[in-house]
Amino acid sequence: MDKLEYKILLTEGDSWTSGDIIDPSLENELNGHVNSIKNDNFRLPKVWPSKLGKHLGLKVINQAIAGSSNDGIVRRTVNSVIGLLKEHDPEDILVVIGFSSPERKDFFYSKGNEANWDTLYPLDTFKNSEDREKFKKHYVDCYWNEFEYLTRFMNSVIYLNYFLQSKNIDYLFFNAFYQDEKGVFYSKSLFNIIENFKNKHSDSYLQHIGILNLFEEIKYIQDNHFINTSFKSYIDNQPDVKTIPNKTYYTNYHPSETSHTVWAKFLANYILEKDTKCIHDSFNTTTFHNITDKILEMYKDVPEIKEKDSRGYEMIRPLYSLSGLNYTLDINAIEKNKFKLDDNFYYFLFCHHNLHAVGKYINILPEYVIKSLRDKKCKLILDDSLEGKHIEFICDSLYPSINNLNIDPSQIFYITNNLFAEKQHNQYIANYNIAKPINIISYMYNVYDVQRLIHSDNVVEGGRLPKKLEIENLIEYKKTNLSKIKTFLKINRTGRPERNLFMLYVNKHNLYSKFKISFPEYGEEGGYNLFPSITTKKNIEDLKTKIPFDIDETDRDNHGPPGIGQGNFDADLPFQIKNYDDTFISIVFCAFPFDNACHLHSSTFNPIYCGHPIIQFGPKGSLQELRNRGFKTFNKWWDESYDNIDNAWDRFRMILKLVNSLSKKTNEELLVMYTEMKDTLVYNSDLIYNYDINNKLVNKVRFRDAR
Repeated sequence: MDKLEYKILLTEGDSWTSGDIIDPSLENELNGHVNSIKNDNFRLPKVWPSKLGKHLGLKVINQAIAGSSNDGIVRRTVNSVIGLLKEHDPEDILVVIGFSSPERKDFFYSKGNEANWDTLYPLDTFKNSEDREKFKKHYVDCYWNEFEYLTRFMNSVIYLNYFLQSKNIDYLFFNAFYQDEKGVFYSKSLFNIIENFKNKHSDSYLQHIGILNLFEEIKYIQDNHFINTSFKSYIDNQPDVKTIPNKTYYTNYHPSETSHTVWAKFLANYILEKDTKCIHDSFNTTTFHNITDKILEMYKDVPEIKEKDSRGYEMIRPLYSLSGLNYTLDINAIEKNKFKLDDNFYYFLFCHHNLHAVGKYINILPEYVIKSLRDKKCKLILDDSLEGKHIEFICDSLYPSINNLNIDPSQIFYITNNLFAEKQHNQYIANYNIAKPINIISYMYNVYDVQRLIHSDNVVEGGRLPKKLEIENLIEYKKTNLSKIKTFLKINRTGRPERNLFMLYVNKHNLYSKFKISFPEYGEEGGYNLFPSITTKKNIEDLKTKIPFDIDETDRDNHGPPGIGQGNFDADLPFQIKNYDDTFISIVFCAFPFDNACHLHSSTFNPIYCGHPIIQFGPKGSLQELRNRGFKTFNKWWDESYDNIDNAWDRFRMILKLVNSLSKKTNEELLVMYTEMKDTLVYNSDLIYNYDINNKLVNKVRFRDAR
């Protein structure tokens, strides 16, 4: 709905909506009573509802109360909406609710001259009246638990959702923050907490206590009516936030006016942009499997589309093809002939690996797209999320192209799996004095893809990842089957020189008893002169006689030309996760360890999610980049200084020495080491499970100012 059709913005919530801000001249008089009417003129203009109202041109009614529970939020919202409908039509009203952390609960206190709602805070330590304290102690001891407060949260949301629907009121919900049973303020999604809670218990038990079907309903409401991030998560993911809580954005663990300003702008963009669609046409729905003569004609002056793959097979790949990134961004597609070009839209293109050509030939895009880019009606999304090269490969050609086409760079979004890309782009902007940059966003595609491998039905048998890492069960399994557990797991289906050399090292030193290996073919040679002891003709021929190394059925049935299905070779086919159970450590060979870019693939993140430590041959600083993004690596248990070595082959040599050293440990020693790691392994797995795709990617594209 257009913003001008509303007249009133009704907001409800706790202190993250009401504001925990007191007029300095009234501090002594109010003694912390932030909700005092005397404080309204100072407080209310500084919080997000007032600022959002100005963005949208609406009258604001902010009835949020600092310290409120969700019980109070629901109670006041229902009362306010019924009152407003006595004087206004439903279409005049927009309701935005910021739910509080679910553990708070309201009770009506009636004793002597007191008769009012009390909010009980199980986690707070301040003292109240003696009778209240006695009641709180018994309540916390007996009745305060995840079953109670998560069920109550779901019921509150479901009730308010259907109440507002019944009154034909437009509304949006969001979670302000989540505080766990230890008092920790989390940025992670409350809905992930709810999903984890459900996964801990059997369906039969949840049905027995009468809550099984609530999870399905809350998921529906989450997908359709909740803003895709909590207030806290959005603030904690601001680009200038290095530590949490950050002094710019927080005052005494509450959002500062700066936070309210940022959040209000985001909400305004969310409300105005959330229904924007992407256009599909014959040009951007092409794949290299279905190139038509019409599309080939458009590429007649683009020789770069003809090439051979690494195994010598000829192929034609269009520079721009069908992207599925709109599904990740939760953007619905519409055919061009059904779309009014007066409206804003997105245009997605999946990028050819020749990024210089991708930037060079932007001019062949359909004319309506180029015109809409000039008019700032279109956002162009260049999807390179499966790969990751240095940003110079695309920037050197893309910047001149969009300048020649008179396109505002703010309309261009290049999405890459190069985790160094944003830092590289900042340096590029400085080096070339670029006043108006394009948007370059790096995100961990294969971390996000873990969710697909957990939930998708379209995964090879045995390849679906677990819903949760059960570390104690995993340790017990290894202990029980200790004699059968291998030291290392090495998975690489695409042949490259460094992978050949590693296998030659394993073969030369006869380390096969320490490994479970996937290695289907001997690939291209390179760098062999640097390793004469393992690249003898005898060792090479001996290794070739043992190939292929098929780790399970996913390898044995996966040979042939590139493609999907029986008789073809799919390098990305998931293998059976039991291989993680049967080994201690994953040896990871990144896709491009010699590049000045950091493209980390499923070979890094799937092992980490499944409870494996990794030894990784990647580009210099790849382990540091993991740490920059919140992961814990394993320098407590072995030397990871190889990550800092400039020369890639010297990094490789150090990894060989590390593998050799670890291969001499007994399984008993490895089990002790693995058990010591368990907190780190669980932490890393949880980090992947709770990866915030919305704030890492979606909100940077969809709900930022660009038009």
